[in-house]
Amino acid sequence: MRFGDSNVSRIVRVIERGAEDSFLELLRPGDVVYDLGANIGWYSLLAAQRVGPTGKVIAFEPSVTNAAYIAWNAATNRFANVSVVPAAVSDQDGWAVFLNKGPLESRLDKDDDETQVQRRATREQHIRGRTAVPVLTLDSWIAQTAQAPPTLIKMDVEGAEIGALRGMSQTLRSAKPTLIIEPHGTRQAVAELLDSFDYEHWPIEHDLATGETSWRAHILATPRRAG
Repeated sequence: MRFGDSNVSRIVRVIERGAEDSFLELLRPGDVVYDLGANIGWYSLLAAQRVGPTGKVIAFEPSVTNAAYIAWNAATNRFANVSVVPAAVSDQDGWAVFLNKGPLESRLDKDDDETQVQRRATREQHIRGRTAVPVLTLDSWIAQTAQAPPTLIKMDVEGAEIGALRGMSQTLRSAKPTLIIEPHGTRQAVAELLDSFDYEHWPIEHDLATGETSWRAHILATPRRAG
């Protein structure tokens, strides 16, 4: 498997163990997984093996370099059920600026609420470069491509969670996928959006409310059951 300079730490130690275990436990053969912010495809490959040839994994990754790694890693492991979409997921269709802040921290140059504007204004930004990348909403992408809607969505988009959730509102209400989200300072806004979509949600790693959990805790969200 090719890592580039993204996830070399996985070679020498296991990270995100709780999130990975929960991710794998949720998957069944034939499931459709959308991996938003797929990086070099670690979760995509885990999912590809678990859902099997009757399932499908779609990896969304705006970094052209990382998207190429995903395709290479999938082909090398003979996972024909992995597709790569070289784009960022948000609440608009078109183009946006992508900030290169290092292999694990690159993100869209886009603020989705006033709290995010204030937080970014007070934090030192270590930016290596800027690139224009395609952006899409999951709702419009599914409608245009006629792809099967997701059974599970894993999201690690470095602070762009609010826009991504807004852009999949129809999908959440109709397909009702399970979500695993790593919020980056957006946990309170994420909690409020999930409530509005009638989702139950809680941190995987901590016994706390979503809005009170740690910066990079992973949030598991499932459609609220009637009654």
